[in-house]
Amino acid sequence: MLLPETIQITEYTNDWRHHCLDAFISNVPDFFTEAEVTQYESWLDLLQEEKNGSYYFVVISGNTLVGCGGFGYDEKKNEATFAWGFVHRTFHKQGFGKQLLIYRLNKIRELYPGASIILDTTQHSKPFFERYGFVTVKYTENGYSNGMHRYDMILTVD
Repeated sequence: MLLPETIQITEYTNDWRHHCLDAFISNVPDFFTEAEVTQYESWLDLLQEEKNGSYYFVVISGNTLVGCGGFGYDEKKNEATFAWGFVHRTFHKQGFGKQLLIYRLNKIRELYPGASIILDTTQHSKPFFERYGFVTVKYTENGYSNGMHRYDMILTVD
């Protein structure tokens, strides 16, 4: 695996919207469904209007956006939820996803010490998250679409 030499992870701004959408669409239909494209677009629009405790970041290598991902926080549950994390298909298996994951984990631990971290994903990304200590707490066959199963996962505080 190649590790990215120089990357920058910074807060999302609307200037990156088109690039984020391109990266998202590059992962359809293997990692996301067609229906989720519209959901993601709407989420980006809402994020731009008001953050409401949500954080979203872009991963940039050179001048190229290679990935996006964020999280929200629920104070009542002391729980952070990963939101729309992915790497453009062109840049899969080059270490960018790992860097984005570690960045988000560190940011959550910095802002919300002791918070549990939850996410939902497909069978395609489940092994990636398991390598970092996430465990499946719920499985839903065809939870996203036919053949695309949903895994609800959690990383608890050490």
